[in-house]
Amino acid sequence: MTSSKRGDDDARTEIIHDVDYPLDVPNAPGRSGGTAGTAGVAGASGSAGGSTDTATTAFPAAGRTDYSQFAESGGYDMSSPLPFGDQPATIAPASRDEIARRGTTDFGLFVLRLAVGVLLAMRGLQKLFGMFGGPGIDGFTQTLTDSGFDQARIIAIAGGAVELVAGVMLVVGLATPVAAAGLLGLVGLGIAIRLTGADPIPVLSDTTRGLEVSILYAAALVALLFAGPGRWSADRKWAWSHRPRFSGIVWLVVVAVVAGLVWYFLNGTNPLTSTADSAPVTAG
Repeated sequence: MTSSKRGDDDARTEIIHDVDYPLDVPNAPGRSGGTAGTAGVAGASGSAGGSTDTATTAFPAAGRTDYSQFAESGGYDMSSPLPFGDQPATIAPASRDEIARRGTTDFGLFVLRLAVGVLLAMRGLQKLFGMFGGPGIDGFTQTLTDSGFDQARIIAIAGGAVELVAGVMLVVGLATPVAAAGLLGLVGLGIAIRLTGADPIPVLSDTTRGLEVSILYAAALVALLFAGPGRWSADRKWAWSHRPRFSGIVWLVVVAVVAGLVWYFLNGTNPLTSTADSAPVTAG
């Protein structure tokens, strides 16, 4: 059998007062110092002051408190969203860079790579081994010598090898920017050789070879340099396969500088200046 003593009640009161209640809770307007649930705790302070604005430890009723007072008293600022709770269900649309390239685009790039790479690789076989009715190393060396090149045989071997290897790389889609840039440099040198020849060079011709083939090769290689090989390539894991960004500009500048230096130091003529020996360019 238990009995209640005054000392026990005092101890319970002290324990309750030791709890760290949020005493900075906003005042509850229109209420006396305490509520029924906290009369034993705050009743004394409410009756002593006799004021309705006395601070209370009672939690205010829902929907009746202006929580903006918390920020002024050092509490939580309710003007910013809580770091938890329901998140918005709206899903933002994916950016254009995150949308996968359509399969037809990749197929088109593959067809372009296949056609240009195979044809230029065959031209490399013509120059190196005389296949497909080509001149071979000796014939190509003589052509370069007649065009005014020094070290013509070294240039013939290097040019044929680059054309063959880079053509195969273009078909496979391996290191495509490098392959396309190398082939573009060779095509540019070929156009310069044609422009410095003695025979008239038509842009379009039905009977003789004009410049349209070289122009189409150059345009296709520039397109691959800036569009990338597509995802149907060995480069599909690299960014330049679908987003070349600045790599096209970089390699275009590199090949222009290299081709210009080769022409300047090993030939020396200006293909853009008309001379008595240079071949005029006609419309057709």
